[in-house]
Amino acid sequence: MSEAVRVAPESSDKALLSKALLNAAKAFGLPQAEIASVVGRNRTGLTRDGIDPASKSGELALLFIRLYRSVYALTGGEREAMTHWLNTPNHYFEDTPREMIQSTEGLVRVVHYLDAMRGRI
Repeated sequence: MSEAVRVAPESSDKALLSKALLNAAKAFGLPQAEIASVVGRNRTGLTRDGIDPASKSGELALLFIRLYRSVYALTGGEREAMTHWLNTPNHYFEDTPREMIQSTEGLVRVVHYLDAMRGRI
């Protein structure tokens, strides 16, 4: 019997998470350097090395993707509305969501807010 050569799932997971993160950031109009800062990585490492889903950066990337999916659902996927939401001051945060996501605590707070908003729909 011959065994099929298997690709290490870690490398494909890293590339997949990195690509999903960059696509979500692009939908919001965020530059690569800014989203790299949000997940605690350097800009070039996002595409070159990928992001390990089990790492702290991976967890932050998954949170950002969750944020993207929530905003997408709330706005019906309209990119202009998504960008507007991210860049408009929010009374609940007393800041823009874009500024809030620059810290881990802020990112978690925004995701929880969106979870609550989606629960009302």
